[in-house]
Amino acid sequence: MKRIRVWAGASAVLLLALSGCSKNSDKTVAGGGAGVYSPVITGISADHEPAIRGDVNALTVLITNVNNYPITYHWKTSHGSLAESTTATVHWTAPDTVGNYPVTVSIESNDGKGTNFFKSTTFQIFVENEYTRWTSSPDVQFDPAPTAAGGVVFAQNSAAGGAEIYGLPSAGLAPEQITSTFLTAFSPSMIADGSNVVFAARKNAADSVMLWLGPSTGCDTTTAGKVTIQKTSPSHHIATFPSFSRQSSWLLYASDSAGSLPRLWSRQILTPLPSAEPLPDRVVTSPSETYWTPNWGPDIDHDGKPDSVICQGILFFHQLGQVSRGLFKFPSSNGTDTGPWLADTSAVEPDWSPDGSHVVFTRKNLAGDRDIWIINAASSNPNDAIRVTHGAADDSHPRFSADGTQIFFVSNRVDRYGLNGVYNTERRGTNIWAVSRFDEP
Repeated sequence: MKRIRVWAGASAVLLLALSGCSKNSDKTVAGGGAGVYSPVITGISADHEPAIRGDVNALTVLITNVNNYPITYHWKTSHGSLAESTTATVHWTAPDTVGNYPVTVSIESNDGKGTNFFKSTTFQIFVENEYTRWTSSPDVQFDPAPTAAGGVVFAQNSAAGGAEIYGLPSAGLAPEQITSTFLTAFSPSMIADGSNVVFAARKNAADSVMLWLGPSTGCDTTTAGKVTIQKTSPSHHIATFPSFSRQSSWLLYASDSAGSLPRLWSRQILTPLPSAEPLPDRVVTSPSETYWTPNWGPDIDHDGKPDSVICQGILFFHQLGQVSRGLFKFPSSNGTDTGPWLADTSAVEPDWSPDGSHVVFTRKNLAGDRDIWIINAASSNPNDAIRVTHGAADDSHPRFSADGTQIFFVSNRVDRYGLNGVYNTERRGTNIWAVSRFDEP
């Protein structure tokens, strides 16, 4: 049972100190009138923390009852519904909207000598979207990419200072390591049939960052193949953010292989990789800007290749005056920059829902942490976006699940992130989470 994040109202009763008191043989407290030691409400515990919106949450009143007096309980709320109202534990169906809601619990007791006691406290209970913690590790994990089978692949820092790729078919299981012997591997994406994983990696310190393809059952520097060609200047070469389309083997990625600034490219991936690689298609023809963190849009014409991509636009890439221009949408080949689709310079890391109806992205809040936001894909007004994640945690890299019902993301939150309003001391590592029961604008 978890103690839920609550705020007591003005009717809260203070717990009186019991120092200097002793108990008689009949377990009543000596040294004062019985009324001084009547039962006191100290809090509420719950089976979900925070309480889940639109779902049943078990709430239990916490009481100090040093004299073991018999207690009668009364619950009431003006929001949601209570299945019981006269027991210590009740089942509350919370409102289906994020917010703080009042729940009042009262207790009655009698000392057996004709003295009655009545206490009442109102708690403001925080109601949130539903979260599932997929990994639980002190290691830093990042770049989650949901798979067509319902799992997720991701990168995890290694003890040697690099990173490797791991896979997880469902929440709560032990992740399985996919790559090994790379200096560092990150930004994975699994092909639709689940047979292979593409990822960005450096084989050694002399390598530039290239894309590699290997079996999802496990691969290393000898069994994985290069998808992009290494440039002679490893310090300047970038090939990253690979993303397989959800239904086929079309690959989207960012690379500076044709110039000094990264561009978006797409190509069909054949497995095993042929000795002569097919030339990639340039997604965007504009030469003056960097397009970053790309993801596929929907395949409207059902020809196997998505018709659109979404990405972030950046001016002066990796320079002192780097500027974000917001989020862009392009056709999946030969697009032209006509300006941002979402002119919100704080919006980064976009992903398109499988049905093409919504876009999620990351935006910083006033505390400096990041939250996940969702917007209707038909809107270009940043004010239409709805916040998906809450709480004092840094949430980033959102990606829709294959069926669009969940949003995977990276977070440093923990299961009880709202406990008593204490946050910073509770954060442990950076793990993979998923959120459901969120609003769709």
